[in-house]
Amino acid sequence: MQENQNNKIYEEQFLLLAFISVVTFKIVMLPQYFIKTASNNSYMIMAYLIAVEIMMLAIVYGIVKNGSLLEQNIPKWLKGIFALLVFSSSVIKATVLGSEGVAYIATSLYDNVSWTFVTLALLLTCVYLAQKGGKVIARSAQLFFWIIAFAMLFYLIFSNLNLELLNLMPFKISGDLAVAGDKYLIWFGDFTPLLFVSVTPSRNRGKKRLGFWTAAAVVGTLVCTVGLMVIFISTFGDAGQVIGNAFLNVSSLNRISFMIGSADLPTVLSWLVMCVIKFSLLLFAMTECAKFFFGKKAWVSVICGVIIYFIICYGIGNLKTNYDLATSWLRYFAFFAEFIVTIAAYIAMRICEKKNQNNQPSECNNADNCPAQTDQLQGEI
Repeated sequence: MQENQNNKIYEEQFLLLAFISVVTFKIVMLPQYFIKTASNNSYMIMAYLIAVEIMMLAIVYGIVKNGSLLEQNIPKWLKGIFALLVFSSSVIKATVLGSEGVAYIATSLYDNVSWTFVTLALLLTCVYLAQKGGKVIARSAQLFFWIIAFAMLFYLIFSNLNLELLNLMPFKISGDLAVAGDKYLIWFGDFTPLLFVSVTPSRNRGKKRLGFWTAAAVVGTLVCTVGLMVIFISTFGDAGQVIGNAFLNVSSLNRISFMIGSADLPTVLSWLVMCVIKFSLLLFAMTECAKFFFGKKAWVSVICGVIIYFIICYGIGNLKTNYDLATSWLRYFAFFAEFIVTIAAYIAMRICEKKNQNNQPSECNNADNCPAQTDQLQGEI
């Protein structure tokens, strides 16, 4: 029961985790890769794939509001298949996206620090959060959300962009968009880790309040991904294909930087927070899947962290190798595993719910014993 409580989060926390999960690694190297393949129209494929992710997150929410994936009343053998698929997908994503994050920290924040030290520091923090569970990860995201909000406000106030909207032209839908979408699939499909939390209504629950935060999360996701892509293309044009770290290069164009030098600290801090939360979610998903087979032992999360550490540091080690891995056939497995697990889990949940309803007595003499009236998701968070 305590383990279940450790993974319970509020609706607003779910929306914040969904925002961070979707946005974090789509604003680093992906804009550069997209421009290489789809040129100035690459924002269209970004918009399309983001829209698909948002729709899939709605399905995820439909599942976890009734409990986490491993708590669902579905056959155990099916849970085992889901756990294997999510574990494998999370390993691929954690190594590819983690390598991208480590490369950024090692080269942009420091003077070519060894990947081994950066990866170790990052993993120590993320393994701890993963072991603590979804509730601690969500609370951490809530606490550091204000850094993200401050960075966005700082950028809006002091932005000094010189946008050339002609860089977005000509507007055309070509095969290059499909090629780009196919080649960089691994950067999309960021929702299965959220299947392992359980969402419960917040104390201040209200349709208007939840509607506001839902709209804010959707708009924020579109602005930070598609909006950044449009700004990046309008600012750098075709030169964007040789400019990495899109969010950093765009945010560095502010009035403060022109007066006193570099002033991108708020943006860098906000992205580091998002990186830690995103990486923790992937390790959390791996840990929950491993615990399904090996039991709820503390060493499980440590083993997951060790696996990721050795793959990043000794199996990948540089961005070129990471790019080759990300664009290999593994992208299909990682991407479609996300969809297969989510859709199959939702269908299985609905089928089992219907069977249970058909097997229940037509009348319930005691309201306290009636499953339909029992809110299993309530609990102190």
